[in-house]
Amino acid sequence: MKKVILSIALMAGIFATANIQATNSTIEQPIVETVFDDDGFVDVKFEELNEKVQEAVRGIVQEYDLNALKYNAEKQITKVEATKKEDQSKKTFYFDAEGKEKTMEECEGVEKEPVKQEETLKQETEQELPSPNSFNFTAAQGDDGFVEVKLEDLNEKVQAAVNALKETYDIDAIKYNAEKKVTKVKVTSKADQSKNKFYFDNEGVETTWEKPAKDVEKETKTEEVL
Repeated sequence: MKKVILSIALMAGIFATANIQATNSTIEQPIVETVFDDDGFVDVKFEELNEKVQEAVRGIVQEYDLNALKYNAEKQITKVEATKKEDQSKKTFYFDAEGKEKTMEECEGVEKEPVKQEETLKQETEQELPSPNSFNFTAAQGDDGFVEVKLEDLNEKVQAAVNALKETYDIDAIKYNAEKKVTKVKVTSKADQSKNKFYFDNEGVETTWEKPAKDVEKETKTEEVL
């Protein structure tokens, strides 16, 4: 008889332990769900908010009773759940770090909007940028690598050589080839208005400009257009 009673007591103890474990699991489950169902917002005390947000919250206390204060650290948004005193209707307010009221849609787009603006700016910049070296490539092909320069950009020796031409010629254009280190000066004779060109090296010494026949033909056609 004693054995039967002992067996019944043992089985009752096991059953009670199983019930306690099941109850604990049931109690703990809603806590996890609450964290995930609230979009990253956690309870916060009024004094933990910055002054601007505190001022915004005080502004709604006149018409509403506060039910809960919550904060999303990632988005820097404060959520205020309130009940209107007049008709007991529920309302949720959202404030940014500056205390400015935001809509729920704006709060959800806090992280997405800067990314969209950055992508749009990048696309617009890529469309506006010219193709690499487009200007320099055109200049090199059309004028044998010479680009226009100012007299003061040349060294003193070349400047002296160009100034010497001014006694007899009017200077039409001054161009420089950085690769060949040669300055080309296009002039017009003051006496008979004839056109001429002079080439100077970096020492200010007049030099000839030897080019292939094709380049000579191209330059002749360019002069006719000019």
